[in-house]
Amino acid sequence: MKIVFDKDVLVNALTPAMGAVSEKNTISAIEGILFTTDGPSGCILSSYDLERGYRTSVKAEVLEEGSFIINANKLYRMIRTMPERQITIEVNEKFQTKISSGNSRFSLSALPGNDFPNLPDLNGEGGICFSQALLKKMIGQVQHAIAFGTQRPVLTGAFFQITGKGLLMVTCDGNRLALREKNFSLDLEGTEEKFSFIVPGKTLSELSKILSADENKEVVLSLGRKHVIFRMEESIFFSRLIDGEYIDYKRVIPKNNNIKVLLDRQELLECLERVALVTDDKSVGQIMGFVKCVFEGDTLKVSSASSVSSVSDQMEIEKEGEDITIGFNCRFLMEALRAISDEKIYLSLGTPFMSMVIEADPKKDEGDEEEKDGKYLYMVCPVKMKD
Repeated sequence: MKIVFDKDVLVNALTPAMGAVSEKNTISAIEGILFTTDGPSGCILSSYDLERGYRTSVKAEVLEEGSFIINANKLYRMIRTMPERQITIEVNEKFQTKISSGNSRFSLSALPGNDFPNLPDLNGEGGICFSQALLKKMIGQVQHAIAFGTQRPVLTGAFFQITGKGLLMVTCDGNRLALREKNFSLDLEGTEEKFSFIVPGKTLSELSKILSADENKEVVLSLGRKHVIFRMEESIFFSRLIDGEYIDYKRVIPKNNNIKVLLDRQELLECLERVALVTDDKSVGQIMGFVKCVFEGDTLKVSSASSVSSVSDQMEIEKEGEDITIGFNCRFLMEALRAISDEKIYLSLGTPFMSMVIEADPKKDEGDEEEKDGKYLYMVCPVKMKD
């Protein structure tokens, strides 16, 4: 096999492929990228770690056909340091690979293409089209609430629900919940009127890197028997789904919180960033500390203390209901606020032991960009404060 690539084209193809390369496996084939020539002017690159995979078509000059597996991490580092725009990859019958560009030469071993694991069926059912920018934005708005290291596998992913009216995405790690819903017309012809599935958190992290922020670019989502498939122009990204039934998230959201607070999101976030200098003071071994929030009259007072420092701040608010003192994990609260772009947000609280819900201002102009596409809801559980 002998192929000539443009360096920038090859790097742009390899970068997303690296997200589906196994790094902790004894199977050498899935630590590499499969190069398969596709006619005289193209090459297909595939990576697959047995949980998720990536395949893309790259323009190249094929001088000699073939199919070989090359170690991904070594190849990627080599390609990025090459001096010239044109890069030649050549593999001989003894599986010795030569990578050259200008006066630079690298060599390493390859594996036969037949050693690469078979990819799952990527035809899928449905074929629902989204804006790449929209899907990328929604993932970024809920990703922070995905659980890690939990005994409940369904919480390590994001719950997707698709209907003819749009897309709902929910994540919950047991301490907080994030919900985003975007309303737009979808053609579900040939599929069920409503269907749902759970996508692993690691998959969403890699998918977000691949998706473009260009509003005009689209991604087509389809479902296989055990996989979700995302098609983007010349590329396909797929992942195994998480088996199981997602939690009944509607039941865990408080419905009777009678304390309502309207405040400026950015001002609160800036207060919490100052508080975080104390709550996350690694010099004294304190991380993920709590912030004390006192909602009193038309003022919110926030404070925290460690063994060596303390902080307090306050801001004006509009409140309906009784005064309340409640504590939250400072970082959890900040991550929820950063996922919102509204200037004003609406908080609802019940007791110091009930979760706080963050939503859009109910008096907000319905023509506002955030509101016209759907709704958001963030829930943060309180923490027990030390006296």
